[in-house]
Amino acid sequence: MKKRSCMAVVMAAMVAFSATGCSSSSAPATKAAETTAATEAAKTAETAAEKEETEAQAPTGEAKYVLRFGHTLTEQDLPHIYMQKWADSVREKTNGEVEIEIYANAQLGTEEDVIEQIRQGANIGWQTDFARLGSYVNDLSVCNAAYFIDNQEEAFALRDSQTIIDLNKKLADEYNICNFSWDWDQGPRHLFTNKAAYKPEDLKGLMIRTAPAPIWVESVNSLGCTAAALSLGEVYTGIQTKVVDGCELPYNNALNLKIHEVCDYVIETGHFFAINTMIVSQEWMDSLPEEYQKIFVDECNRFGEEETIALAEQTAGSKQAMIDAGITVIEPDEIDMEAFKANSQKAYDALNLSAVREAVYKDIGKQ
Repeated sequence: MKKRSCMAVVMAAMVAFSATGCSSSSAPATKAAETTAATEAAKTAETAAEKEETEAQAPTGEAKYVLRFGHTLTEQDLPHIYMQKWADSVREKTNGEVEIEIYANAQLGTEEDVIEQIRQGANIGWQTDFARLGSYVNDLSVCNAAYFIDNQEEAFALRDSQTIIDLNKKLADEYNICNFSWDWDQGPRHLFTNKAAYKPEDLKGLMIRTAPAPIWVESVNSLGCTAAALSLGEVYTGIQTKVVDGCELPYNNALNLKIHEVCDYVIETGHFFAINTMIVSQEWMDSLPEEYQKIFVDECNRFGEEETIALAEQTAGSKQAMIDAGITVIEPDEIDMEAFKANSQKAYDALNLSAVREAVYKDIGKQ
């Protein structure tokens, strides 16, 4: 294609030169104008050739495999932006044959309904978490248990855990759910309340909103408070009307929901390192050629890592924005963190997760 483009440029220049060279009696000024015309003609031809080459390199194949992929966040949230990058990259690398359509704001339906459609083999995908997947394979919920991991490096290491890989295979074999990427992390979650707290006893009697999955509920209960299931969209009014006494969220989500307007304190317990996962039907995944499966998964992991790092950088700004708005931060060094971590064992005991925790720790080299 480049050879063809270069030939087009040369031919255009020759035509321009021939046209101007026919008049042998031209004055110097005329010859200068003729030279300029030839140059402009060559440039025009070169631009057209470059455009032709670019268009030839763009994906031209017809979409053979279409996936509608949804999540609950907005188009302005970083996960959505990076999901779109993932979709664009997959389309390019498969020459347009794999098309991923990204839907924000739960446009595809409620999480429960979407996951059921996935189980039925629909060409639908969803961003969820290990807590929800634990409803099918209980041991998977360990990844969203309180104080399971401490940082981003450990979260990324989970990708290579043979224990998690084996549990995901069970999820696929028994429920037709393919959990193909878990690098889309939100970082630590903290408690937002109207009461200062420094140890588990200080939270006694407080109702704290969390997601309605067993490991989330048990983990929040283990912190010393009482977990309350409430949809994310109802958190602000729930706190405002005292239906609940607070919530647990990452800084970025809390800022977007304006939790600082209804809560006076953020207690940096960091009890969850929130790990999001990406799922599709195993049936749909198997329909892709192996080459496309690899592109599909590898690109998702790549942009998941990029999104996680970008989100971590954004967190500092979100925290400062909430401080500027008047919220008081109780830092980790002010908290009896050992007491909170010791209490979290109750959640592992309640769901029989201690053994799988140790197996995963062995996989990733965590003490």
